[in-house]
Amino acid sequence: MTLARYPADLTARPHAHRVLAVGAIAFVYTVVMAGGTLTIPLYVLWASQFGFGSLTTVVVFIAYVVGVVGTLLVAGSLSDAVGRRPVLALSLALTALSTVGFALADGLTVLLISRVLSGVATGLITATATSAIAELVRGRRTAAVLSTAANVGGLSLGVVAAGVLAQCVTAPTHTVFWCYLATCAVAGVSWLVIPETADKTADRTADRTADGTAGRTVRWQPRIRRPVLPDGASRVRSFVASGVLVAASSGVNGFFSSLAPAFLRDDLGVSNFAVIGVGVGTLFISALLAQTVTPAALVRRDIGTALLAVGMIVIEAALWTHSAPLFIVGTVFAGAAVGTLFRHGLSVTDALCDPGNRAELTATYFLFLYSGLVVPVLVLGLADQAVGTRASSTMLAALVVSTALVGLALGRRTESHRINQRT
Repeated sequence: MTLARYPADLTARPHAHRVLAVGAIAFVYTVVMAGGTLTIPLYVLWASQFGFGSLTTVVVFIAYVVGVVGTLLVAGSLSDAVGRRPVLALSLALTALSTVGFALADGLTVLLISRVLSGVATGLITATATSAIAELVRGRRTAAVLSTAANVGGLSLGVVAAGVLAQCVTAPTHTVFWCYLATCAVAGVSWLVIPETADKTADRTADRTADGTAGRTVRWQPRIRRPVLPDGASRVRSFVASGVLVAASSGVNGFFSSLAPAFLRDDLGVSNFAVIGVGVGTLFISALLAQTVTPAALVRRDIGTALLAVGMIVIEAALWTHSAPLFIVGTVFAGAAVGTLFRHGLSVTDALCDPGNRAELTATYFLFLYSGLVVPVLVLGLADQAVGTRASSTMLAALVVSTALVGLALGRRTESHRINQRT
């Protein structure tokens, strides 16, 4: 399967049409990503309603990650073959289906199934929407900023909106999702103006017979695919370094997306759902600001790693001293690190990919990101029951920072190799 070019009429489209199309893609992307964090402030309610603890909360969260990672492995390149529009529509439909599941959930089984469906939707849209924006927007930096803003902006909007609604409405575990379903309907209408940006004829790779005529047509088939890497040892090291760093930052995302609400309630004495939503959302808002307003010269591996280390240290200090304000300060630093490392990695990925494997390579990058959620959060859930909140969070902080340092060292090795090649 190869994808040689974009449709010829894309560059000829009027500027206003392209802006409208990019806006529609970004809106759909934002809405689907919001569905991934909508559940965060509600975990404590479900835990009380269905009678489960921190480890089960982690399992429910990991069900989402399994959906994402499985989809990236099986269908990460789907939109390269069938087009961006159908995959965007499928992602939005699965999001709506999972939302109905959450709204009607009467037990743990329905929660798990709904989280898996939400993860599948996220796995489908990340590489697809990112590729579609890159194909419509002139300028890699602008495309990267828009993609990351839609991704992380959706995450922040989901958790904040869910927290505020949960505090203001009755039956929040139902009402929040019915309100979100209406937003999905609006996103479905905006999908209608999205053009196709992929060359759909390129999913056909014909085998040549001996006389030079085309043989059978090979189309995309669902199967577990080996993650794609760029060509060249130096390019691979640069890509993997960015992947390791974004995986490290994902450990922070995992903590905030699963157990942070319980930590805020039980260890810091925060019981207001709106405050919990804003507290967790601060991570994503800080990440969003780091991606959209930080000068390109500051979007670097070393700066992101330093911010991550400072953020984790301050968060740990907050948990040990039971200080909610200190927790917010640490969250701002950690969020800035997440945004910096995510934007840097996405820019590296975009620079290394070819038009024919844009979605595949982007899917591999997101595979790094979401794989980085599993191990730290699972360790945190198990350790929380065994040794308590503060000790388990210290273990998480050490794991996240040490992983980031590995990625930083690998990136510096790549840069040193390039310098040696020039001299």
